[in-house]
Amino acid sequence: MESQHSSGVVLAVKKLVGQWLGQPDETPEPDAPIADLPPARRLQALRPMTYFFISLQIAFVGGLLLALPVIFYQAWRFVAPGLLQREKRLTLPIISLSVLCFSVGAMIAYYIVLPLGLRFFLALEPPDMTSQWAADEYIGFVLRLIAGFGIVFEMPVLSLFLAKVGVLTAARMRRIRRYAIIGIFVLGAIFTPPDPVSQILMALPLLLLYEISIWVCKIAEKK
Repeated sequence: MESQHSSGVVLAVKKLVGQWLGQPDETPEPDAPIADLPPARRLQALRPMTYFFISLQIAFVGGLLLALPVIFYQAWRFVAPGLLQREKRLTLPIISLSVLCFSVGAMIAYYIVLPLGLRFFLALEPPDMTSQWAADEYIGFVLRLIAGFGIVFEMPVLSLFLAKVGVLTAARMRRIRRYAIIGIFVLGAIFTPPDPVSQILMALPLLLLYEISIWVCKIAEKK
């Protein structure tokens, strides 16, 4: 049931994006997996303007992704005159590594954390009740989860940059480890939906990323 629900949600979002871009719907409605789900398991539109706001939300995220190269270019033109030659040489590798880390975090959130979280939430469903999820809240939940994981997976990149410019050292990161653990759980509460499962699922990779960042700083100090 969970896999059917997930497939139906993905199909519904793809169909919505296609409608926004003016593309024809290639999948007939009767054959859509979401049509085979019980009505109580389908995403619910609880307000008249739900579909409109979902379209705006998806368009905003898509537009932001498409505009990122221009944003990075303008930001580079602004900060480049004030950078040293050594800092300029670090820019391209750091940007490339940032994109890679964000993509890895986003994929982990979508393909690992999200299915585990959904199964956990559905397992909490009492026998005499049925979950009915609002479409806009569900899509917002997914986008926040993906964005949160993508952002926090930038920790090794930030650590590398700060170590290269002499601001951060591995020894300093070890000294503040206990405070970092507290901060990690606070970040988990900020960047994830307000439930303990999502927060823990984000905090655990962050703890691992912090240890990796210490290792990255140690390597950067030797070069």
